[in-house]
Amino acid sequence: MTDRPQALIAGANRGIGLGITRELLARGWNVIATARQPDQASALRDLSASHPGQVDIRALDMNDPAGIDAFAAALKGRALDLLLVNAGVSGPAHRSASAATAAETGDLMYTNAIAPIRLSRLLADQITSGAGMLAFTSSVMGSVALNPGGHELYRASKAALNSLTRGLWGEVKGRNITVLTLHPGWVRTDMGGPSAAVSVEDSARGMTEVMLANRGKHEHLFLDYTGKSIDW
Repeated sequence: MTDRPQALIAGANRGIGLGITRELLARGWNVIATARQPDQASALRDLSASHPGQVDIRALDMNDPAGIDAFAAALKGRALDLLLVNAGVSGPAHRSASAATAAETGDLMYTNAIAPIRLSRLLADQITSGAGMLAFTSSVMGSVALNPGGHELYRASKAALNSLTRGLWGEVKGRNITVLTLHPGWVRTDMGGPSAAVSVEDSARGMTEVMLANRGKHEHLFLDYTGKSIDW
């Protein structure tokens, strides 16, 4: 149906991205859902089968600059009511700036900070004016004000994403769209681990509700999955 609102979820094949895709479908949205290898994204394919005509599964590798550019070009002219960039990695297991190599640092920063901005900048003009929204899955670990130390490489990558997102906001705020930087909570995903405090379902439901509740705000906000504001 052409009158359904349209979302693009970059990183939708598992965890929080899959959960948010499920939540939006239940609310009547159409979703362009990306996966690095769509043929292996069985849960996403099942969602597509159970929601005929609502899910458009596309291949996207956020670590491939040329692939990002080609992906955006293939969507040229397609209006988006919501773009959520959800891709991210935890980085090297040692987590230390003192131990990090240039390659480790570059890979982490590109995936968590540079690639999301590259994709968003390419598609920003296609976000609908008024209720349209650009959102990023970040982390409270990206807050400089709330940094107690530890996990410093991951923190730095998310702080970089937050800084770049603020710069992007300066470019797009005249288009009457909303930009959200979102903390999903400490979630029981492959990255968060089994001891995390928040279920995927609760995080995805909360993030979806926060995004929908803030449509039309025309601000750049840093919020957690409950809607609480986070210090930059």
